[in-house]
Amino acid sequence: MKPPLKIKFTDYYRGWNSQRNLFSELLAEMYELSYSDQPDILFFLPFGTDHLHYECRKVFITGENIRPDFDVCDYAFSFDYLDDPRNYRFPLALWGNIQVPAEWDPEKALRTKDRFCNFVYSNPSCRLRNELFAKLSRYKMVDSGGRYKNNLGQRIDDKHAFLRQYKFTIAYENSSYPGYVTEKIADAFAADSLPIYWGNPEVGRDFNPASFINYHDLGSNDAVIDRIIELDQNDDAYLEVIRQPRYPEDSFPDFARPERIRERLRQIVESSESPRRVTGRDRFAHRARYARTKWTRRLQRWRGRLWG
Repeated sequence: MKPPLKIKFTDYYRGWNSQRNLFSELLAEMYELSYSDQPDILFFLPFGTDHLHYECRKVFITGENIRPDFDVCDYAFSFDYLDDPRNYRFPLALWGNIQVPAEWDPEKALRTKDRFCNFVYSNPSCRLRNELFAKLSRYKMVDSGGRYKNNLGQRIDDKHAFLRQYKFTIAYENSSYPGYVTEKIADAFAADSLPIYWGNPEVGRDFNPASFINYHDLGSNDAVIDRIIELDQNDDAYLEVIRQPRYPEDSFPDFARPERIRERLRQIVESSESPRRVTGRDRFAHRARYARTKWTRRLQRWRGRLWG
């Protein structure tokens, strides 16, 4: 029999399913899970401060560009390259393994792509991303299917199906920070649409730099657009890029494999360390940091929506 474990998730966005997510599913392989308001372990995301009301072992999970606060959590799964044993680097872009299928035919895939480039965003805050959309639209129409700059008359229902129609996908992050890489580039790869990326200046450590257009290699939106036009007008050059393996050395990063995440979760659950005692001063300081963080007001505005 599997040992029992009581867990709870807090401070998540509307699309999060507490009982059907990567972490709960991996835990369920090892433990008999129950979901309780008096958990053995609390998992919390960065969309609130409800986690401060709990006295137990706490694990911070983030796909956003916010670093763990170890004054209020015991462990973290984050994007960050922190030199801290409490942090495990597991960026959102690597929550799934997007490999090129063995039977995939890139020439056939290209023939099915009857649209140029897409832009699917609801968050208007990234000026560099907005600039790319405006400038690239002067070359050809860029279809915007999100809330922001929507030019289709309606929001898309199925992002994956939408992206599959396009040769290119604008996959700029909301902000830039070393290690911060989200689902945006992975969604493009999953749809066999060539990603146009900005955000993590070290993205080549997670994804093969030859397999996408990287702002950080080119240095400007103008250079990015020149590269897009070059590939758009030369099918052989385009095919050469999309044939490339998605991951460095054609291998999904070992640290992000499910068995490694499962083992890390087991270590957290079975740790003999006492949970951190969060003092009133810690709570006050954390709430103050949360309130003054530059994106908090924006985050509250988007809290009820999916990341994007």
